[in-house]
Amino acid sequence: MTRPTELIRRPEAKVESVEDLAAKVLRGEVRVPRFQRGLAWGSKEVLDLFDSIYQGFPIGSLLLRKAGARAELVPIGPLQIPGEEIGNALWVIDGQQRLTALTVGLGRPVPLPTMPVDPYVVYLDPMDQAFKAPPKDGNVPTRWVPLPHLLNAAELSEWIYRWPHSSESELRTVVFEAGKRLREYKVPLYIIETQDEERLRTIFYRVNNSGKPLSWSEVHDALYGHKGTEPSSLSELADRLEDVGMGRPDEQEQLLPCLVAFRGLDITRSFGEHLRADPKAFDGVVAAALPVLREVLGFLRARATIPHLRLLPYSTPLIVLTRFFKEHPEPSDRSLTLLVRWVWRTFLDPVRDDRVLKRRGVMAVTEDEEASVQELLALVPPRPWDERLFPNTFDARSAESRIVLLAMTALVPRHLDGTPVDVAALINEYDVKAFRPLFPPTNGIQIPANRILLPGTGSAREELRHFIEAQGTDHEILRSHAITPVTAEAILANNIGEALVQRTTFLDQKVMDTGYRFAEWDHTDRPSIDYLLRLAADGVEA
Repeated sequence: MTRPTELIRRPEAKVESVEDLAAKVLRGEVRVPRFQRGLAWGSKEVLDLFDSIYQGFPIGSLLLRKAGARAELVPIGPLQIPGEEIGNALWVIDGQQRLTALTVGLGRPVPLPTMPVDPYVVYLDPMDQAFKAPPKDGNVPTRWVPLPHLLNAAELSEWIYRWPHSSESELRTVVFEAGKRLREYKVPLYIIETQDEERLRTIFYRVNNSGKPLSWSEVHDALYGHKGTEPSSLSELADRLEDVGMGRPDEQEQLLPCLVAFRGLDITRSFGEHLRADPKAFDGVVAAALPVLREVLGFLRARATIPHLRLLPYSTPLIVLTRFFKEHPEPSDRSLTLLVRWVWRTFLDPVRDDRVLKRRGVMAVTEDEEASVQELLALVPPRPWDERLFPNTFDARSAESRIVLLAMTALVPRHLDGTPVDVAALINEYDVKAFRPLFPPTNGIQIPANRILLPGTGSAREELRHFIEAQGTDHEILRSHAITPVTAEAILANNIGEALVQRTTFLDQKVMDTGYRFAEWDHTDRPSIDYLLRLAADGVEA
């Protein structure tokens, strides 16, 4: 006989005044999960919320979970609120944006900024009976009332007599009435008490399935960011991997798909689909994936010569290799050699379908190490590409420009004193400014050939010109920066066009040479002899 599903403890339904609710948040009794969505609301949404409260419109209910919380600084929008360790904190399941707007709008310190530094800087204009953000020029009218003054009736009464418009009784009446309406407005709350993680997941998805959807990384950290395992959230995982020295991985575009691949799942499906199929699919995955991701980054840096994630043209290798190294933590040297070829062939395939390659790549990895490598190689072209990949313009975010930067890195660029440039450290320090212009960038020279991996700021032209004058046009340090003698002569003559034409020709060929060097199209991709013998013994034709 089928029995009805057992009920969780019936949610506690109550109402809380805005004044009391904001006070709870400011005391650290209400916690927002670590997966902060950033400023998902803009100024319009914040102002509309306060206008709705002022006019008595409904603003919806908040859904909270009662659970313990550790002592920590609690981020609420731009505020950092000290929170003590308590056993019955209220964790926000639904309503984070409204709660943040209410708390920060009413509870941030005064004086308020006079510029729109974030969406939560709100003033009341009593003349228009409207809530307004500060103007961009910073000239806030003297009649505008900073919203935090309205949160406490006693403080408002004291402040208003210092207000330049305190003698205008009609405006004063509007201010007092607005304060009363905001403070006394009742917000409906539903409070859940349950330790059933699967029920919590179901609730989380149902209440977050409408409106502005959460990103994959936000969903992950909401569900798994408080387990106590170190690391437990994507942010913590990114912090730990940053220590490798290849930059901080992108949580949404890189790390989360890596975790899906780590479990061997279809990365083209949404995070929610995977959780509905298996609510425990990602339990403990962050801590388990950390050593594997370290191995992947080490392989990309040491074997595939990709010094920094900023130079990774596509995320496919990072994601697929996570699955491979999870299944095969100590691959043979032959497998590692073939994987380097696979990585570079994915970069240099001009007709690639990245989404399909990721999915098929993850699915190609089985318990058989060498068979997995062969399946991966079968997904990419076994021969050189037929078209040129050198881009016409430089964009540090584009795959083509990153391939050019990798070709520059392969030249082992040097400082002008002869010591090698640490490209990873250079990018960590300067970010996109690490890709320094050779000549002052103008509309005519926004091209890859006008970029150079030489530490410093601004155009490198004068430094190079002085070096060429002192050392000559044919020097190994210049060649390490793709500067041939002809290019050096053009730099000395300040012939920008000729210098960039010559350097473009050199770098275009260097991209081809680097591709051939690492993709090794002219080498056999056969697996090891032992593997071939094993296939023959099993009656399988290689």
